[in-house]
Amino acid sequence: MPDRTSVPFSRILVALSVAALALASSSQGAAEEDATLAEVIRDHMAERGATVQLAPTPQLARRYAVDLTGVVPTPEDVSACEGKTPEEMFDYFRAKAPMAHTRGDAPYVWANLIRDADHFLFSNSTQFAQVRHIRELEGQLRRVYAEGWSYAEFTRWALESQYFLARFPSGADRANAAFFLFLGRDSLASEVAVGRRWNGWVLREPLLPASAAEDDPDYHEHDYDPSVCGTPGVLCEAELWGVGGSTPAEAIDQMVSSTLFAEAVVDRYWERYVGSPLPGVDFPIIRRILVQGLRDHGYDVNWLVREIATSPAYTQEMMFR
Repeated sequence: MPDRTSVPFSRILVALSVAALALASSSQGAAEEDATLAEVIRDHMAERGATVQLAPTPQLARRYAVDLTGVVPTPEDVSACEGKTPEEMFDYFRAKAPMAHTRGDAPYVWANLIRDADHFLFSNSTQFAQVRHIRELEGQLRRVYAEGWSYAEFTRWALESQYFLARFPSGADRANAAFFLFLGRDSLASEVAVGRRWNGWVLREPLLPASAAEDDPDYHEHDYDPSVCGTPGVLCEAELWGVGGSTPAEAIDQMVSSTLFAEAVVDRYWERYVGSPLPGVDFPIIRRILVQGLRDHGYDVNWLVREIATSPAYTQEMMFR
């Protein structure tokens, strides 16, 4: 009588084949995650019979000079870049001392602040902010580039600042703005409610006249008062992605620790320096590598900028980009 518990040999072979393929795929994924951005791009090109064509020194020097300092390179700059690697050229322009057009800032800091202005200061979300708040935000952003301040900590500061609170008076406004500015997309209907967590913020001096907006440092200063949440009709609790909370700090920590936050940072800087959106759908490993690297380096955007701007995606000769 045949053994009904036996398994046909053909099925064993199929099972082993599937397991081997799964293991190979897992190993390949792990190897990709350990690879650098430059290695992944080179391997991707090699699989298609292409090789990296590094831009000539004058072309690459001009690219770095314009992107990092805001001006074209001098003949002396081009001469100084002869024989340098992309990393050395990047560091050369990154280290430029203040110039006539940078208002006392290092050119690298100045150029990034100008580009951030489009996103933070003059976007549809912040165009009506008080001038004093715009200057305050610029000062904090300067720390990000000049001192390597964590972009995650800058985000926490920004979402708790009086600049943000005064500009967006309702919880829904704050949720929409926070998602747009720091998570790279509009908030969904189920996510707008997280704005309630900011409802405990109250004006420190509510009787100051609007005419004091630019002169009195207490105008638009806010403090967190949890007792406000006990007022009838004021809701301070909300759920975000299945996790409840009742304070701004809880909402901010949840947003900043999410993958969306790191991906939004990577996407914005990639497009800033490469000039086109990151190919995340067709080539997701690029985003994964940069997101992991950004986290590993404490959300230092200077690391991220250098990684992108010294990769083959940036340094390719113009006709191959």
